[in-house]
Amino acid sequence: MKNISFLALSLVLAGCSTGLPIKKYNDLPAEPQAFTLCHGYSCTHKTAAGFSDAEWNTVLSVFRSNPATTAEAERAKIGKAIAMMEQYAGAKTGTDDDDAEATGRKRNKMQLDCIDETINTTHYIGFLQKAGVLKFHEVADPTHRGYLIDGKWPHNTAVMRDTESGELFVVDSFYRKNGEEPHIMPRAAWLAGWKPPGSKQ
Repeated sequence: MKNISFLALSLVLAGCSTGLPIKKYNDLPAEPQAFTLCHGYSCTHKTAAGFSDAEWNTVLSVFRSNPATTAEAERAKIGKAIAMMEQYAGAKTGTDDDDAEATGRKRNKMQLDCIDETINTTHYIGFLQKAGVLKFHEVADPTHRGYLIDGKWPHNTAVMRDTESGELFVVDSFYRKNGEEPHIMPRAAWLAGWKPPGSKQ
């Protein structure tokens, strides 16, 4: 019975350990002015969202005002811009109350798990790339770690590539509340098991 229960749990959590084919969860068109925000765990709920011209220009001003001259500086700006986009989208969709991390039992359908965060953040990076404000980075395929059987909790995150060095960096919004800057770090460190102090997962 224990083996059966463990298998069932593994299947339930498998969505966080598949490499996350985004279109499987959300294949709707996505532009800054009109996109669909995932929430409710595993993108089981989708809510229409979009940035006004004023909001989008404010996001872009992060890069146009005092442009970054290094990849490291640009990563800091990307984190700030993603936090702003989360704030704008959260206020319009009701996900502004999203907690840091995802508990085993969601408090309400406005909470986001690693799948929701990965899809939304990947879209946000894509918006910035398409707008032409990224000089040192480009959006890359999401990544995952953990399979339970290896003793690690399944987890996904968005990823971007340093176009000069080719190094991959994760952009992990999961560990922070809505509207807070995501953790950005080398993918290798994240895959090795990095998580913030005090994390429950």
